[in-house]
Amino acid sequence: MIVEHTAINPNKAAHIGHLRNAALGDTLVRALRFLGHPVEIQNYIDDTGVQVADVVVGFRHLEGRRAADVEALAAAPRFDYLLLGSLRQGHRVVRRRQGAADGARGHASRNRARGGEAAAIGRIVADRIVRCHLKTMARLNVQYDLLTWKATSSGCISGTRRSSG
Repeated sequence: MIVEHTAINPNKAAHIGHLRNAALGDTLVRALRFLGHPVEIQNYIDDTGVQVADVVVGFRHLEGRRAADVEALAAAPRFDYLLLGSLRQGHRVVRRRQGAADGARGHASRNRARGGEAAAIGRIVADRIVRCHLKTMARLNVQYDLLTWKATSSGCISGTRRSSG
């Protein structure tokens, strides 16, 4: 059996709704295992969506940051909470200048597939945020057997990988 749960977008810290989903999924897995079923726990990571593109827009177009700048920021212990500022800024641009922001968001999303600066920032953000999520879940004793990534060209992470925290 496969149970996929949690599936937090890799653009911010986990919130109470994510924690609820993780607790429900983990409870289901424990019940199935108690009943003798073999279960693989998966967590789907959508690292190509507009949520990550909004963070890329925030970093690149509002804060003027490059991949190296974001890499340095990603070393912060609570990067998942630090990102909330860039995410909010990206959303503000979307609300204020819908056309320009949609263009920047679309450009960021397209460039994620092709490579370049936006792709590098997106990879850094998604990788580091997922690592933060795994640490949060580990504190709740929730673990995954497999992380399934939407992007198959994510630099250090490709396609699927076993969860290691």
